[in-house]
Amino acid sequence: MSEADGFSELLVHQAKLQAEADALIDALGLDNLLSDIGSPTRVGSSALGLMVRRDIDITVVCKKLDEETHRAVAELGGKLAMHASIGSVQFRNDTGIWNSDVEKYPDGLYLGVTCRDETGRDWTFDIWFVDEPERQPDLKHLRTIPLKLTTSARHLILAIKTALANGSFAGRRPSSFQIYEAVLEHGVTSLSEFGDWLNDTLRSEF
Repeated sequence: MSEADGFSELLVHQAKLQAEADALIDALGLDNLLSDIGSPTRVGSSALGLMVRRDIDITVVCKKLDEETHRAVAELGGKLAMHASIGSVQFRNDTGIWNSDVEKYPDGLYLGVTCRDETGRDWTFDIWFVDEPERQPDLKHLRTIPLKLTTSARHLILAIKTALANGSFAGRRPSSFQIYEAVLEHGVTSLSEFGDWLNDTLRSEF
């Protein structure tokens, strides 16, 4: 297979996943459910056109993470748990004393959802509720990454993410943002270069 054919295949798979994600969100009525609490925005790979796995990230901007919002998010988790397509719902409170990295992340409430679509494919949702959107990294990435995402960069990112999803990497799986940073900011051009960059980055943190 030529490099051009390989890139085309990656793009076709990515577009297929995005279409499936759109259909699943519609089937669950998720936009309407989240809009009752705040303003939902699709973030991450499904918003950037960089999907290789059936994972969907959504950030919901709320007026305030007060008791009313806390209750609404918990009730939404319960409502989702009753849906026949939902396998599990995890709630997490990352506000106040539970925010372990307040310098890096704003306070937030989180729902982690596993779901099976009508064709039997499993999905995960990571849904964050925040009231300081200017401090939320994934919303910032949505503004900054597309400006740097050339055709060649998109190809490299999809290729590296696909290789990692297929198990072509030893150790803990890196985050998608680490891949974006390596390619867009540090000129990484292959999986092996990414591994070297990641190891150097991890060493520098200690």
